[in-house]
Amino acid sequence: MSRDLPSRPDLEHLKKQAKALLRSMRERDANATLADALHALARDYGFASWPKLKAHVASGFSRISESSPPPPAASSSTAPLFPRFTEAARRTLFFSRYEAVSLGRLEIAPEHVLLGVIRGAGGATGAMFQTAGIAIDDARAAITAANAPHDQVVEPVQVPFQSSTKTLFTLAAEEADRLGHEKIAIAHVVLALLRGGGIAASYLTGRGMTLDSVRAAAAADRAAAQDDEANP
Repeated sequence: MSRDLPSRPDLEHLKKQAKALLRSMRERDANATLADALHALARDYGFASWPKLKAHVASGFSRISESSPPPPAASSSTAPLFPRFTEAARRTLFFSRYEAVSLGRLEIAPEHVLLGVIRGAGGATGAMFQTAGIAIDDARAAITAANAPHDQVVEPVQVPFQSSTKTLFTLAAEEADRLGHEKIAIAHVVLALLRGGGIAASYLTGRGMTLDSVRAAAAADRAAAQDDEANP
């Protein structure tokens, strides 16, 4: 999910955000460094690198100023959904924005959400991906081939969700409701990707993913979360 800097951004707070992100990144890649997290955080705020974000903050101005156009308004049908996303699911949206920009895209499409999901999935969903041989490099290569040519991305830039991606979030909410889950988790997003069609659905179904198997993983992840809540 794309973010805007606060009116008075603080470097120490940004560094704390990067450290929190690093912990999440190391769950997927033990070799991730603080520099990687700082770079990813800068990209999420629309800057090409951490030094550029740092210099911008040091100048005393936030990226959104009176002369800047306002960020695109969230759809009234999708905005209320975001508070329902689990922390892990929100991280996948963070990753999807990074993947879109890295692939030279000015909008976040469902296939970029797929890449974010693969990077962020854990638990039963992550295990299901491993069993199916789904890996980030393979998925990125498949999506890159289907997305050429690239857009011209000039930093800093806001990267909104495509309308089809907003529909994806509605489908994810439907799946959570169908299973009686209050929160929208990564598995619900995977179900939405399968239902949404297109490149992401083709990639998943081509590797054996089905609605039934992912719904079972969603139920398993929810049961594990309830156990964690009951036994902190």
